[in-house]
Amino acid sequence: MATETTPPRPRRGRGRPRGADSAARREDILATATEVFSVVGYRGTSMSEVARACGMSQTGLTHYFPTKDVLLQAVMDRRDEMDAARIQPPGSGRPRGWAFLESLADLVRHNQEQPGIVRLFTTVAGEAVDPEHPANTWLRLHHRAIAEQLRTALAEAAADGRLAGDAPTESIVRCVVAAMDGLQIQWLSDRDHPDMAEDFAVLVDSLRHRWER
Repeated sequence: MATETTPPRPRRGRGRPRGADSAARREDILATATEVFSVVGYRGTSMSEVARACGMSQTGLTHYFPTKDVLLQAVMDRRDEMDAARIQPPGSGRPRGWAFLESLADLVRHNQEQPGIVRLFTTVAGEAVDPEHPANTWLRLHHRAIAEQLRTALAEAAADGRLAGDAPTESIVRCVVAAMDGLQIQWLSDRDHPDMAEDFAVLVDSLRHRWER
């Protein structure tokens, strides 16, 4: 008597780890959501719009990111991870002292070649100044994180004997953060704006000239 058998499951290709398709799909969604949020903003974007841009159903999108808040958090975390990897590539040491500030100039130059990423930050940050915005916590933590890295770098410079004892550390930190954010806004809003990376490099050079021993 013939019996019904279950057809064998297709095997994954060699060298293809379990979950690779899911991870790739998730990365595609984050890249697409980055572009959508950067143009329309968080509040002006619906999950259905992101799903359409990704070429999938909203149900498929919520399989990866259950809510728009969760998706936004993942998008902004991805952005910060990309910046961190640029400053400190995997397997390399973190730049020390003044070299860290110089690495930020390199980051500004790199981001200048990716207007979508810069637009994402300025668009979401502009909305997130509202304490009720879902990205407000991310924005505050983002600024605190870069400020703490700058304090660490300046403390390293002091420990190496390369920072004047009367250097106004907190003012330097605030000015550097303000310059990074402000230059991005000017650069995005004016197509004739010159190289913002060069402007930022001038600031770092000026700070070193004034406060480096």
